This record gives sequence, structure tokens and C-alpha cells, in this order.
Amino acid sequence: MPTANLGDVSLYYEESGQGEPVLLVPPSWWPAATWNVGVVPVLSQRYRTIIFDCRGTGRSSKPKDGYTVQQFAQDGIALLSHLRIARCHVVGFALGGQIVQAMAIARPDLVATLTMAAAGPGSKTLSGGPRDLSPDAAREIHEMGFEQYIKTHINNDGMAFNPAFYREHRDLANALADALWSGQSTVEQFGYHEEARLTWDALARAPAVKVPTLILCGAEDDVNRRGSTPVGTARRLGELVPGAELALVPGVRHMTFWDGDGALLALQNFLKHHPVG
Repeated sequence: MPTANLGDVSLYYEESGQGEPVLLVPPSWWPAATWNVGVVPVLSQRYRTIIFDCRGTGRSSKPKDGYTVQQFAQDGIALLSHLRIARCHVVGFALGGQIVQAMAIARPDLVATLTMAAAGPGSKTLSGGPRDLSPDAAREIHEMGFEQYIKTHINNDGMAFNPAFYREHRDLANALADALWSGQSTVEQFGYHEEARLTWDALARAPAVKVPTLILCGAEDDVNRRGSTPVGTARRLGELVPGAELALVPGVRHMTFWDGDGALLALQNFLKHHPVG
């Protein structure tokens, strides 16, 4: 089992394919296994894909502290150093978008391109006020059970998938939900990751990004999440990140890379036009 020992944490990781390296960063509580559903099989045909379990997730170690966007970013940077990768593409989904943004700001020499997909704004709402966490999570976990609560994030045609696509691809949704559940440990551990959402202000940090950037989101990813929507955040990031390219994929909801192939095609086109060099 490939594990990188990075001082205070050990990270499980996987590599597939050959070519320019692409680091795929999930929301911190999503395990690497989720990328293996549909994404790695496509990207690894042309690129060297690297996926990993963030601290506190899946087969990585589970310390009691360090659950901040900045620390997740430092873990990603340390993993690339462990793999002797001097420059690569970084792609983040949801909270992973904030993590790769932090990586690009800290190490523009390391990050050849930045892709933020369905990213949230972090600690501030789109109107600039403070964000908080949902007060309903504990009740829903109690009522539904932890496994069902986690899987329901994916297995739905409201927030997650376009209804037509969901009806025709239930096997994909089930596989992604199972992969997500496979990396969970305890409700307490999940809570650490939830709190990490509020440790980074993606909008305030956006002007500090100095690498080629793709802001990617489903055009229908418009569910209000405590004062923001992913598509609204994407539009704002597209304005704030210098020189950013904005791609809103028609018909796609929150499962950006899994709700059809439009987002993967947009990503590959972006990477093709911005080689590591």
C-alpha cells in the first residue's frame, strides 16, 4: 500500500498513467477512491494522475488536529515533494478547490495550472458576511444513520445529479456513493472536516493566484449552501482570479466530474492548452 510519511501524518496515495502529472484533490473528507469512479480511468489515458486520502480520511492517518485548508494544502505540497514532482497540474473539487487554491498561492513554482471545480467561498458568504455550518447535520445523522447521511450527499437527483442523467446512470451514482462511504471513520472525524470549511476565504484570496486557472462548475449547481451557491461562487471567482477561464457546464449539477462528461472534456481542453512546460 503506497504511503507517504510526511512528519506528523501519513498519506495514502495512488498513481495511474503516464505523462504530465495531475494531482486530483477531493473535498478533504472524500477518499481517493471517489476519483477512481469515472475520472482516473479517463485522465490516466493521457496524464500521470495522483490521488490521495487527506489526513483524517480513508487509509491516511487520523490525527486530532491539523484540519484546516492551509494544512491540507501543505500536505498536498509535501506529497508532491515525496514523489519528486517539481511541477504539475492541480485539480480540486468542492472543498478541494480551496485546497488547491491555497497550494497555488503558496507554491506558484510547483503549480503549473489550477482548476477549481464547484468550489465554495469558504468562511464568507457571497455577500461578505460570515458563514456558519448547518445546524441540522447532527440531527440528520441521528435520524438517518451515518452511512445513509453520507451516501445521500451523492445519491440524489436534486442537488447532486441532473435528474435525466441520474435515472440513466444509477450504477455510477451508487458506485460513487459507496466509494465516498468507504473512506469514512467516525462522526467526530467527519466533524473535523466540516469545521475546516470555515478556515479559508476563497474570495478574499482569489487575487493572489498567479497561475493559469480554470474555474469550473455545473451551470445548474445552484443549491443555496449557507449564503452561497457553487455557480454563484464560480462566477465571482472568475472575476477575481487574474486571467481565469470560467467554464459553466450546461445541465450539470454538483457532481461536476461525474454528472456527464462535459466537465472532464473542459478540463482536458484546458490542460492541453496549458502544458506543464
